[in-house]
Amino acid sequence: MKQKTILVVDDDEDMLKILAKILGAQGMHVVCASGPDEAMKLLDHAPHVILTDLHMEPVDGFQFIRTLRGNVSTKKTPILVFSALNDFQSVKKALALGVNDYVLKPLTAALLIRKIKKVLFHQDFLQWDATTETEIPAEIEVEAQVKTLGETGYQLLGPFKITPDMEVKIQCDDFKTLNLEHFPQRASRLLKTYQSGGRFLNDITFVGIDEEGSRNIRQFCKKRTQS
Repeated sequence: MKQKTILVVDDDEDMLKILAKILGAQGMHVVCASGPDEAMKLLDHAPHVILTDLHMEPVDGFQFIRTLRGNVSTKKTPILVFSALNDFQSVKKALALGVNDYVLKPLTAALLIRKIKKVLFHQDFLQWDATTETEIPAEIEVEAQVKTLGETGYQLLGPFKITPDMEVKIQCDDFKTLNLEHFPQRASRLLKTYQSGGRFLNDITFVGIDEEGSRNIRQFCKKRTQS
């Protein structure tokens, strides 16, 4: 994680200090901005990831994200939202604007670090362009099987190859038990799809999953391993 620059944007000075400490302890170079206007002046630091709040004034996070995705230098830069806005519409709106993930406040350091590491790992392979993507995937229902469930997502075995960034809705008893159905799910932008016997194994990511959901998955997987 060394030599990675993270631009953190929030109008809460205390939150900036907390995030700078958390990320700095991971060997990251942290650049802080108290709002979108200041952040735009700091883009010459060429951040590898931009971490932004949504509720800011006078320019809110949604407009900031829209500006970043329209900027040549940042249109493909991974963007993570961290916000207290936990309603479905806010998450959906942020995803539609092209954010890579959504983390809920109050922040859990371990979950945030895992999310950042994930987008950093995939950064060089991202192909999706938020300013030109216009495809709207059709809704279809098929029989599929959830495989290798993890804290940030799972693999889906089915009779089709999923389009990168396609939203997925799974009806699964285990998901109901774990209260995961309300989290948006979408195909990874770095789509690892493997074909075997006419069936495809697709990587699916949970977006906006909180620490409670992540913990429930860990406990569930541990029990399954022990049984």
